[in-house]
Amino acid sequence: MLVTVKKILRKFSWRSTALYFLVFVVASFAGNLWMTRDQVQGDAPEIVAQSLTGSLFRQDFKRLNNSVLIYFFADWCPICKLQQSVIASINEDVQVIAIAMQSGTVENVRQYVADNEVPYLVVNDEYGKISADYGVKGVPAAFIVDPKGRIKYTTRGYATEAGLRSRVWLADTLLN
Repeated sequence: MLVTVKKILRKFSWRSTALYFLVFVVASFAGNLWMTRDQVQGDAPEIVAQSLTGSLFRQDFKRLNNSVLIYFFADWCPICKLQQSVIASINEDVQVIAIAMQSGTVENVRQYVADNEVPYLVVNDEYGKISADYGVKGVPAAFIVDPKGRIKYTTRGYATEAGLRSRVWLADTLLN
C-alpha cells in the first residue's frame, strides 16, 4: 500500500500541480463570468428603498469619495450567512450598502439584522425591485462601485475577503 502511494506521489510533478492550479483558476474565472452575465455593468443605478428605521433611503453614486460595496443577500440563504463575517470585516474600511433581497417585511429584516448582529447598513428590497435594477438573480452578490459611480467589479456566490478587498483597492486606484 505504501509503495503504491509513493508511486502516485512521484507522478505528480510541479508541472502537473501548476496545470491543475491553472485549470482551477480559469474555471473559477469562467464560472464567475457566467454567473454574473446578467448583472448590470456601467453606471450604478440609484438605490431608493425603505431603511430599517422606516425612513426613505436614497443613494445615488454620481459623486463618491471612495468605492462602495453593494452587497445583496437574503435571510434564507445559507451562503449569505457564511459571507456575513467577510462583509462585516470589509465594512470597517469600506462603505457597505447591504440589500436584503426578498427577505420579507422591514420587521422581518430588522429581526434578522438584530439576531445576527449585522454591523453594516441594510435596506429592504421586499419586492425585488432593486435586485431587478441590478440584474441580480441569485445571492450572495456583490458590486464594487468606484468613486465615479461606475460598477467596476461584480461577483455572485461566496467571495473571500482578500478577493473583495483587492477589487475595492483596484476600483479606488485604477480610475479611468
